[in-house]
Amino acid sequence: MTLDVEAVLFDFDGTLIEPSIDFGLMHDAVLAIVARHGLPAESCRGMHVLEMVARARRELEERERGDGQGFQAEAERAILDIELEAADRVLAYRGAPDMLAGLVRRGYGIGIVTRNARAAVERILERIPMVHDVLLTRDDVSRVKPDPEHLLAALRALGVPGHRALMCGDHTMDVIAGRRVGARTAGVLRPGVPASYFAEVAPDLVLAHVTELLPHLGSRG
Repeated sequence: MTLDVEAVLFDFDGTLIEPSIDFGLMHDAVLAIVARHGLPAESCRGMHVLEMVARARRELEERERGDGQGFQAEAERAILDIELEAADRVLAYRGAPDMLAGLVRRGYGIGIVTRNARAAVERILERIPMVHDVLLTRDDVSRVKPDPEHLLAALRALGVPGHRALMCGDHTMDVIAGRRVGARTAGVLRPGVPASYFAEVAPDLVLAHVTELLPHLGSRG
């Protein structure tokens, strides 16, 4: 399948770089902070970390003596510390930097759209340069994936409408976000993850490695 698009949006962790963040550790760290602020940890268990932080802050702000702002600052510091530690040891997926450079030469706009912190992503990109036109982290937008605003902000910066773009990521939320902006979608399987992982969201492509995207994107001139 050849995709007729002008720009490609990529997730970062698990898509362009090898999975590096211990999300179990991150989840437990935030749950401990939730408990220290007097909230029942069970109410947040099983949620994605960023959504957990947002929910706990709302609950604290509804309490007379709840410190929602203090909680969020403490939780965000714990999350960032884990991300920065991972940033110092992560590796790019084999061929990913060359793939991005090749797509730019073919005339595609490139965006990186990630829920990671900008400080962590920039630390990685200083060590492992990856060409891109737009980088939008969670620090750059008010709403992150799977909310479509994260991708729409990147598309506005690229000057490309959603139906002329491809969203490529390793999580179902990447596919969902892509669909919400009218983009074509590609799911990248992390090592050990079966192809059935994407069955419910049915991306246009399912790739065993991000560089398998190249044959589906021709030269744009």
